[in-house]
Amino acid sequence: MSVIGKSVARPDALDKVTGGKAYPVNFQLPGMLHGKLLRSPYPHAKILSIDTSAAEQLPGVKAVLTHHDVPQRKFTSVYFVPTDTKSLPQDLLIMSDHVRFAGQPVAAVAATSAEIAEQALELIEVDYEDLPAVFDPEEAMQAGAPQLHDGAENNIAVAPVMEFGDIEAGFAGADHIFEGTYTTQRAHTCYLEPRVCVAEYNGNDGYTINSSMQHLFGLREKLAFALEIPESNVRVIKPPYIGGGFGGKLDMSYIEPVAALLSRKSGRPVRMEHTRYEDFITTTRNPIKVYLKTGVKKDGTFTARYASSILDAGAHATHGAEVINVHGFAWLSSYHCENMKWEGKSVYTNNMIGGGYRGYGAPQACFAFESQNDEICETLGLDPIEFRKKNARQLGSAHPLVPGLTIDSYAMEEVLDRGAEAIGLAQRHPPGANGDGTTKRGIGMALFPFWVSGCVGFPDIYEHSGAIVKLNVDGTADVATASVDIGSGQITTLLQIAAEELGLPMAAMRMVDTSDTTTVPFDAPTHASRITYGSGLAIKAAAGEAKKRLLDVAGTMLEASPEDLEVVDGIVRVKGSPDTALTVADVASRAESPFIQFTDQGPAPTTLAEKGTIIGLSSMAPPSNPSPIAAGFVEVEVDTETGEVKVDRVVYSHDLGRVINPKGAEGQVEGGFQQGIGYALMEEIQFDPDSGTCLTGCFLDYKIPTAVEMPTQIESIFVESNEPTGPFGAKSMSEACVVVPAPAIANAIYNATGARLKDLPITPERVLAALGEL
Repeated sequence: MSVIGKSVARPDALDKVTGGKAYPVNFQLPGMLHGKLLRSPYPHAKILSIDTSAAEQLPGVKAVLTHHDVPQRKFTSVYFVPTDTKSLPQDLLIMSDHVRFAGQPVAAVAATSAEIAEQALELIEVDYEDLPAVFDPEEAMQAGAPQLHDGAENNIAVAPVMEFGDIEAGFAGADHIFEGTYTTQRAHTCYLEPRVCVAEYNGNDGYTINSSMQHLFGLREKLAFALEIPESNVRVIKPPYIGGGFGGKLDMSYIEPVAALLSRKSGRPVRMEHTRYEDFITTTRNPIKVYLKTGVKKDGTFTARYASSILDAGAHATHGAEVINVHGFAWLSSYHCENMKWEGKSVYTNNMIGGGYRGYGAPQACFAFESQNDEICETLGLDPIEFRKKNARQLGSAHPLVPGLTIDSYAMEEVLDRGAEAIGLAQRHPPGANGDGTTKRGIGMALFPFWVSGCVGFPDIYEHSGAIVKLNVDGTADVATASVDIGSGQITTLLQIAAEELGLPMAAMRMVDTSDTTTVPFDAPTHASRITYGSGLAIKAAAGEAKKRLLDVAGTMLEASPEDLEVVDGIVRVKGSPDTALTVADVASRAESPFIQFTDQGPAPTTLAEKGTIIGLSSMAPPSNPSPIAAGFVEVEVDTETGEVKVDRVVYSHDLGRVINPKGAEGQVEGGFQQGIGYALMEEIQFDPDSGTCLTGCFLDYKIPTAVEMPTQIESIFVESNEPTGPFGAKSMSEACVVVPAPAIANAIYNATGARLKDLPITPERVLAALGEL
């Protein structure tokens, strides 16, 4: 490999460190207005009347909207499912007279400045009828609780069940049964670029949208559906990159349809940008309460696994209706057992709406099952590595999610062995035995044994990609795709795949940064650990088509069969005869040149067969859904006097098929562990228990790990199992990095102190309570 496996520089790096002019938050149009949303202070209310007359008369105000001015078509905002999906409830409106959470938009203003728009909001008078609210999902399911949506009995949005084998017989055959309840919290994605968009009405029901989002075609589809116009009337521009997403920008927010309607009403482009507070009440990881019951033999073999999960969806189902399914899949597919049953409920409450977040239900599941697995091993005196090997799936076995597929790359044992050796797991002390005085040290681990490289096999979720690769006469190549770079190097990875396939140096590659929904093929969102595998395969296929055409033209020029040619570092040459060669620029120039060329000897014809731009196009679904494997090992220090937990050292071991970019992969690990440490120890969005108002709406109140809290040592171990269906053997990585930290840290705290903590985040107060000090 000449490009694959190399830590090449990111093509967008210089632009980002010199101001990031291509971030959507920096996009502007001439004559642009600024939009703002008026939000309800009540968590549950009916709007009796709304008076906007004073706001409309304020100088500088150009348009005002309420629920009376917008389409009343219910929709789901989630990008990666069809608008007519049966798997997600259609329960959202652009604006409604029924408020279901504190912060729900009830009116909007467009003005010549953001300050004037804010002043106008203060002039809008809304008369509300305050209604009873419910914030706890278990209370929401009780008789007499406020009914939040018609047709959702007991406020249950969806209630999936998955069952295999005979669960009762499995428990009857167990030597030991373990039970436990594990709770996780509501956490924010903490992307740094806020949600922002600029919408422009073009006349004839047409709109052009610039937005910080993770899916061009999803935004086009959902916006057109909500506005009740044809999809072709919406043109979504692809940003060269966005300032972070982490799954938090996988749905259409209120600002895109509102900005579009404000633009239509005012006749001018409208820009809307969330404040940090608005971002905090827009998208979160759903809190889930998980009850586990597990039966095992004396040797640790699973005989039965049962789980029940209750998810707080918030005021509208949106992602919560799918997160609960993915959560169940993550638990069900993790380990092999003949007898398994999982029951899930996604429940409406008057809390803020949940959203997508890296791992999408898997972190909640892994925290529960890996915490219990550690308890099983400690109680029965089992080796934690051998226990996991005994119960994990095996190379060549049936794929647990996709009928007809097998697991074709699965280096789970090497992942475990190398990680355990690096951290010194075999030498760790018994619980509570390592440390002096009030300082205790411990080592813990967690395995995420099965995950995805996209969404093949998941019902109602888009999973296909397309790309265009074009060679230029100077020997460079342009790559066009709808895949959005969300900050983790997708541009770099995809260009490396194209460069390797074409035989060009990385310096000759360029990602087209002016694509939109009218110029590139459909691509599924940047989510679900799918870009390297799913989009990478489409890029490789398009580059392969371009390369085939390149060799056809070069064969004519060199009077050689295309099968006898190869491309190395921008040179097309005859295999075994490197002196018989042409540059890619020579070949591309010949393909673009006139049919008859004037030479020193006079006019000379070429051939018509070699004429035409050298270009490749692909549009395809990936052939499989290979599983990565991730194991996290951590060493912690616990102050038993203050309850403070410090993560000193991390070893992360991962089977990713093949490393495309080592430095990029290390960045994924380090960023994932930073998010995972925050999820484990400190992050939690908190609300006023009476009003439902968010109390942690900025980074002063919402604590995330900084460099001070990060471990001084993070070691990344990459195991290359060579996935046969992947681009150059690669499969996925991104989400698993954030899944394993929380259970690994919880298990390390147990090893340090002997206290088992089952609720996230593991704050100092909870540590002290578990130690009997509070």
